[in-house]
Amino acid sequence: MIERIDFVALDGFPAGLATELAARTSRHVRLACRVSRASVAPARSLSGRTQADADGALAMLEALPVPRGTVVMGLTARDIGSPLFAYFFGRARLHGRAGLVSTARLSPAFHGLPDDEAVTLRRAEIEVLHELGHLLGLVHCRDFACLMHVTTDVEALDARGTAFCPDCSRRLPGPLRSDEPS
Repeated sequence: MIERIDFVALDGFPAGLATELAARTSRHVRLACRVSRASVAPARSLSGRTQADADGALAMLEALPVPRGTVVMGLTARDIGSPLFAYFFGRARLHGRAGLVSTARLSPAFHGLPDDEAVTLRRAEIEVLHELGHLLGLVHCRDFACLMHVTTDVEALDARGTAFCPDCSRRLPGPLRSDEPS
């Protein structure tokens, strides 16, 4: 059972943004959310690409010593991918110990638009909640408005919002269920 989420800044991710994401996440879950001072080596780059290796970074996060009941949510501003996938907004293993969220492609500036920190933070908040769903065993959902719906572009991510559909919500433990009173 998850009792706490430790947010870990990777590759120089701004501490203020990590604190803000922890605070935003705490509005959706009844779990302690804190920014950890854990030190993690910089994520290695994928061969021939400028992106960070998402699976390698995830493995480093999973190896961090944390108390029982704690999951780690890594945050990076670097673009992330894998040898098989061009990019990810975030990455987590089902029932895993850690998740990873990249703000690179969540920023309007990445898509040639004026930078907007509020938009980037809202998108990162949605992606953190999505990855938490995977850590709790949820797979991708067919409901386009559900947090667990798979997205490959920011427009779809913006459309899915910050709530789990009734089916996914029923599968979650109490601290994350959206059908229980806060």
